[in-house]
Amino acid sequence: MKRFLSFSISLFFTISFVMPGNPAPPEFWHDQVTGDPDTLSLDEVVIPGRYSPDIYSGLSRLVYTIDHETIRLKPVNSLQDILEYVTSLDIRQRGSHGVQADVSMRGGSFEQVLILLNGVRINDPQTGHHNLNIPVNKADIERIEILEGPGSRVYGPGSFSGAINIITRKPGSSGLSVSVSGGEYGYLDLHGSGDFNSGPVSHYVSLGNSSSDGFTGNTDFSKANIFYRGMADAGFGTFDLQTGYLEKGFGARNFYTALYPDQYEKIRSAFTNLSFQTSGPVNYRQSVYHRRHHDRFELFRHDPAKWYAGHNYHMTDIFGTNMILDVPHSLGNLYLGTELRREQILSSVLGDRLDAPLPVRNERDAFYNYSKKRDQINLTAGNTFIFNSFSLAAGALLSRTAANGWDLYGGLDISYNIGNNMTWFSSWNQSVREPSFTEMYYTSPVHRGNSQLKPEEAVTFETGVRLHNGNWFGHAAVFRRNGSNIIDWVRKEDELVWESKNISVLNTSGLEIEMAWRNPGLNFPVSEIRAGYAYLNISKKSEEYISAYVLDYLKHKLVTGVTIPFHRKADLVIMSVFQDRAGTYTDTATGGEIPYDPFILVDAGITMRIIQDMTLSVEISNLFNTSYSDIGNVPVPGRWIKAGLNFSFQKK
Repeated sequence: MKRFLSFSISLFFTISFVMPGNPAPPEFWHDQVTGDPDTLSLDEVVIPGRYSPDIYSGLSRLVYTIDHETIRLKPVNSLQDILEYVTSLDIRQRGSHGVQADVSMRGGSFEQVLILLNGVRINDPQTGHHNLNIPVNKADIERIEILEGPGSRVYGPGSFSGAINIITRKPGSSGLSVSVSGGEYGYLDLHGSGDFNSGPVSHYVSLGNSSSDGFTGNTDFSKANIFYRGMADAGFGTFDLQTGYLEKGFGARNFYTALYPDQYEKIRSAFTNLSFQTSGPVNYRQSVYHRRHHDRFELFRHDPAKWYAGHNYHMTDIFGTNMILDVPHSLGNLYLGTELRREQILSSVLGDRLDAPLPVRNERDAFYNYSKKRDQINLTAGNTFIFNSFSLAAGALLSRTAANGWDLYGGLDISYNIGNNMTWFSSWNQSVREPSFTEMYYTSPVHRGNSQLKPEEAVTFETGVRLHNGNWFGHAAVFRRNGSNIIDWVRKEDELVWESKNISVLNTSGLEIEMAWRNPGLNFPVSEIRAGYAYLNISKKSEEYISAYVLDYLKHKLVTGVTIPFHRKADLVIMSVFQDRAGTYTDTATGGEIPYDPFILVDAGITMRIIQDMTLSVEISNLFNTSYSDIGNVPVPGRWIKAGLNFSFQKK
C-alpha cells in the first residue's frame, strides 16, 4: 500500500501538468443571505471552487444550499436531521441523533448519492449505510451544498442521483465556543471548539461527545469525535489540512432484521485531507486524502445463540489524490482534472478469501478472512460558455476501473435568463456507480452476493425555472432518469433467497417545487416562510423479480418551515415534514407485507440570546408524538425534549 500511495502521488504530480485533471471541491454557486440578521438581503455572489467565475442566475443546475445561520436555528442535533428538511432527499434514520441513516435523492438508492467532505468524496465502499459516519459536529458545518441530479462528469463515479458537499468552518479570529445540552432518555451532548493562530497558520479545533440511554430497549448510543482544520497562506497559494476521528457505539434494534432485535454496532472512522490551492485567475488545486472506517457488527449483543459463529468485522480504506486546473477565458471557463483512487476492504465475510487470516486489531479471537482491492483513474474535462443571458456548460468523464476498463460519460447544461428575476435551465447528463463490496460479496442463509455485478448507469433529462424576485425565491423542475443495469437485491416469488443482480431497466420521473419568502426587517412577525414539494414515480422492467429496495421510495414529500423572531433576541422555528412512501415491509408476526402509512412530523425549536456571549436553546422533536414507520420494523422515537446553553467568546 505504501508503494501504491507513493507511486500514485509521484505519478500524479507528473501528469498534473500534461493531462486533464479531476474535480476539486464542489463549492457550488448559490444565492447567499448576507448582512446581519436584522438587515438580511439576497445577493448574487461568487463562491470560489466551481470551475467558473459564474453567478447563481447563470447556473444551469439546481443547487440547494443550507447556510450556517439556518443550521444554527433549526431544531436539530445532527447532520442527518438537517438533511431531513431538504425536499429532494429521503433520510431514513435507523437511530436517533445521527446514530445511522441512509440518504437517497430523487428516488435513487442509498448507494447512489455522492457524499463529500470539503470537496473530497468519502463514500464507504463497503456499504452506503456508513456514508454519513463523518467526524464533524453540527457547529463545525459552515454550509451544506446539494447538487440535485447526476454529477458523474464532474465528480466521478458515485454521483449517480446527486451529491452532498459538507463544508466545514475555516479558521477565523481567535475565540472559544462551549455548548452543553441535555434532555429526556438520559440524553447529554457536550461540544467545544476554538480558533487560534500560530504565526502564519490558522487553526480550528472541535471536540464533541453525546450519549443517551435510548428511548426504548437497545436504542442507547454514545458518540465522540474530534475535528481539526488548519490553513496557511504561502503567498502564492494556500495549504489546507483537515483531519478528524469519530467513534460511536449503538444498540441496533431491528436494524437489519427484526428476527434478532438485540443487535449492536461499533464503528470508528478517521479522515485526513491535505490540499494546496493557488491564488490568482488561473486556479490549480492538488489534494491527497485518506479515509479509514472500522465496523464491528454483533447480531447478538447479549446471550448469543449456540449456532452463532461470531461478530462481523470490516475495515475499509480509501486512498486518493486529485488535481484540478481551472482556466478562465474570454467566453467562460475551462476545467481539466484527474484523480487516482484506491478502495480496499479487509473483512470477516466480504471479499476474496485470504491465504491466511489476519488478526483484527484490538479484538480478541477475531480475524479478517477476506479482502478486496480496486483502483480507479478518472479524467474529467469541461467548458462553460457565457453569452449575455445564455450559458452553456459541457463536459465528460473518462473513467477506468480494473473490472471494466475505460468508459466515457458526458453531459450538457444550458440556461437562459428570462429578464432579471427568472432563469430557465435544462440539462442532459450520464451517470455511473460501481457496486459496493456488500452488493458483490454479502452471503447469508437468505442472501447471495454477486461478484460479477456491472456498474449501474443512467441518463437524466431535466428542465425547469428558478425565481429570484426581491424577497421571494424558489424553483420548479421536472426530470426523467432512465437507468440501466440498476443494482438491487431481488428474488422470484417462489424463492426465499435474495440475490444481488443488475436488473434491466429502472425509469424514474419526478417533479420538484420549492418556494421561500424572507423578510429583511422586523416590521412583520415572520422572518421566513418556506415550502417544498416533491413527487416521484418509478417503473421497473424486470417483472419476474420482487425488488427489495428500488421500488421502496418516497412518492410524495412536503416540507414546510416558518421562522418567527422575538424582539431581536429570540427565534422560534417550526418545521414539518409530510411523507407518503411507496413500497411495503414484512410483518414479523404474520409474515405478510404491510404498506407504509403516510405521516406528518413536526419539530419546533427556540433560540434565545440571554446575554451577548450566551445563547439558550430548547428543541422538541416529533412535537405531536406521532407514531410512524420509516424503515420496516425499526422503532422510532416519539416526542423528545432537549435544552442547551452555548457560550461563545471572541478575542477583542
